[in-house]
Amino acid sequence: MRKRGVVVLVATIVLVLAVMAVMNNLWRVQPWADGEVHGRWQVMYTGYGTVKGNDRQVLLEPHTAEAAIVTHGALVHTVENYDDADFAVTVRTEEQLRRNDEPNAWEVGWVQWNLRDNDHFYAVALKPNGWEISKQDPAYPGAQRFIASGGDWTFPVGRDYRVEITQDWPRMTVTVDGTELATVTDEETPYRGGAIGLYTEDAKVLFHDFEIMGQG
Repeated sequence: MRKRGVVVLVATIVLVLAVMAVMNNLWRVQPWADGEVHGRWQVMYTGYGTVKGNDRQVLLEPHTAEAAIVTHGALVHTVENYDDADFAVTVRTEEQLRRNDEPNAWEVGWVQWNLRDNDHFYAVALKPNGWEISKQDPAYPGAQRFIASGGDWTFPVGRDYRVEITQDWPRMTVTVDGTELATVTDEETPYRGGAIGLYTEDAKVLFHDFEIMGQG
């Protein structure tokens, strides 16, 4: 019995070391550049910073903004376009990078879907002071329309949040950690189909355990 326990312990240690080695190798890979394709992801822009990862997780760390009028974002999106995709990803805003000024609440990780280009997509942002679901559309002032938002549920930096998007076009449901955040219906020229995007603005963000759960 004692020998079996030792064998199990050794096997567990070996497994843990193997997982650690894989993670270390992941972050040693060469950073990705604007326009490059890596597996399922294409880099739209790096924000003059670091973007790297694999099919299931991506780290985005744009260049640090050191003045209030300066901002840097990073965005990767799936190479494949999806019709009414249901998907999930865990978002962890590790650090807000702005220096010399207070960071803005929206400077966190964003999950995007039905993305056609940098000016047409839906997004959810989990902020330290609340949350928002928006539509990027040049037809609106500032090219953005807020579809839903709230401040009763906050999302401090440095924690994992499991974000799930399900679609019954044009109705969309956003769930966080198994609890529904909001169900919205876009009745003004709704977008249908497109890529899935992972975005950050002036924050270091890890997106991990990405999975497509189905398509309509």
